[in-house]
Amino acid sequence: MRPSSIVDDALGLTMGTTGVLFEIHETVGIDYEIDALDDKRREIYITNMKESIERLEKFAIQFKDKTFTNWVKRYISFLKIDLEKQLYYEELSDKLRDKLFKNVKERKEQLQNENRRFENLLFEKNYNKLGLR
Repeated sequence: MRPSSIVDDALGLTMGTTGVLFEIHETVGIDYEIDALDDKRREIYITNMKESIERLEKFAIQFKDKTFTNWVKRYISFLKIDLEKQLYYEELSDKLRDKLFKNVKERKEQLQNENRRFENLLFEKNYNKLGLR
């Protein structure tokens, strides 16, 4: 077996880099699937949370207890603020995932094109070097 040449090493490097980008691309794709499942879970959570808030408000009116009513108001305020924060961070996460996916896809395609040009150049030089032209 012959020792590897600089050309072999260069091809291996570009191919390896392309492989890494393919793997990252697939990983981000899986993250989209996980996020979709989490979004479905969140929809159920939000629906239940809204129903719970309505019930708490009705209980506060029924019990006519100032301490309980104040607690309900503070707790409802906490729940609403917490939900807003959850949705805010979810949106940030979605935007970052979209940016990452787009960037990896573009870089993967760019590297594939560069690899093709590099391989064609090497084959052409070897072809010419061997005097086959």
